[in-house]
Amino acid sequence: MPLACREAPAAATAETTFTLVFSASVAGQLVPCGCSPDQRGGLPRAVALVRKLRKDTPGLIFIDAGDLLFETPSRPAPQLLTQRQLKARTLAQGDELLGAVARAVGERDLALGAAFAKETAGKVPLLDAGAAPVTGARASILVNGVGIFAAGHEADPASTIAARARGLREQGARLVVLLLHPRGDVAFTSAQAILPAAKAAGVDLVVLGHRDDPAVDPDRKDPGPPPLLALEGHMQSLLRVDVHLGKGPLVLAPAAQDRQEELKGLDARIERFRAQIQIYPERRAQLEGKIAELEQRKRALASAPVAAPPSGSSVAVATFLPLTAAAGEDADARKLVDAYDERVTELNLAEAKEQPPACPPPARKEPFYLGVNGCVKCHQEAAQFWEQTRHSHAYATLVNVKKQFSLDCIRCHVTGWQQPGGVCRIDKTEFGGAGVSGHGVGRRDVQCESCHGPGSEHAADPPEHIQVDVTAPMCMRCHEAANSPHFDYGRYRPYIVGPGHGMPLARGEKPHPIRQGSPLQ
Repeated sequence: MPLACREAPAAATAETTFTLVFSASVAGQLVPCGCSPDQRGGLPRAVALVRKLRKDTPGLIFIDAGDLLFETPSRPAPQLLTQRQLKARTLAQGDELLGAVARAVGERDLALGAAFAKETAGKVPLLDAGAAPVTGARASILVNGVGIFAAGHEADPASTIAARARGLREQGARLVVLLLHPRGDVAFTSAQAILPAAKAAGVDLVVLGHRDDPAVDPDRKDPGPPPLLALEGHMQSLLRVDVHLGKGPLVLAPAAQDRQEELKGLDARIERFRAQIQIYPERRAQLEGKIAELEQRKRALASAPVAAPPSGSSVAVATFLPLTAAAGEDADARKLVDAYDERVTELNLAEAKEQPPACPPPARKEPFYLGVNGCVKCHQEAAQFWEQTRHSHAYATLVNVKKQFSLDCIRCHVTGWQQPGGVCRIDKTEFGGAGVSGHGVGRRDVQCESCHGPGSEHAADPPEHIQVDVTAPMCMRCHEAANSPHFDYGRYRPYIVGPGHGMPLARGEKPHPIRQGSPLQ
């Protein structure tokens, strides 16, 4: 049974104001991969921001709402196991740098079982969310008058919520916070369904610890009662909640950020309508009418006063804090990440040397990879065009940031990773052909077959047996939300269509010469 924390780290006080900062669904993301220059997130930024906030607010309480350690609840593949274990331990150490008073144990924390989750706890108390029994995990914790507990994955979450909330009130909690890990296919909707039970139990604030897709699920708020808050995963943002206790249940006050987000949404809709005018000139009058309506809504929203809660009521102001480069980097956290990178290189190279030098041969009649040298014999013009694109030096981008031996990155920067004729060892990527003008050496870089599939059968019997059309889902195997958050198939595709490579163009499409600053240069 999980243990309730009867001896609080700090005694309950008569405080009426609290500042809480949360992370949630970090899901194994230590730092952004670096494939896009403006990616948000990363432990060094998070620690830098929290330490800055603490200088202004010494009583700030940092809470990890759970799902910290792994990308998914499933056990990592054998080849990834060592790196994922090391990353999980590093993230747990990061929670200590953040000064976390507690961490909920969610499904993504249990990919290697309860014993491993316990092993990573360090100095941070673990809170049981019902996903699996973890030795030493607590039912709740009380910190400076704030009672914190996790729940939601039990067969009967309402009973657990009621018992734990009641226990915290009996210990003197002035503010009760639930870190919620609900069952169900859509976490936010499932969380909303639990709000009535949380209200009946006397919970003041609910923070969603589990996101369905941490890379893309947006920041969200539900006024409740009690208020439900969900922040982006992968540590792209932190959540700050400033609470002032007065009379009655906690009310979620409008924040200036809410209005800014709504205005940005209106701007985006206006831009979409303007773009449609260029495509559908016959609808100009209709679209301009919609634009005028949205512009009027923008003006009204910008000039309207922000509604204030009733005087003397209990108020929470929730602010999402995006972790951009402006947050800076904490030196201690950066050392921790650098040490992880160095150790990953050592471990992965050592394990690679224990593997066969080449990929297993293809099964009978199974196509295999040839490398760009097998393609250029017939497709010289396409190869010359490919040399101008960013795909042709994808491997160098890893070398530049010393990530060429990271198993999290390698698959999208070489051709045929773990496939017959491809490359199966991180230290053997240069074998398999001289490449073209220094590009595509061995299986390095995003070569022809990365997009068009293994070419052995096509080379033997052209022009059949090859994937000519490259669809958006194929691109998004690598240009996924976590690594390429701004990927737009319609915008990027024209930059890889050129002489000998995609001509003639699709109907209505114009050729885009490769130019300085293009996404694929």
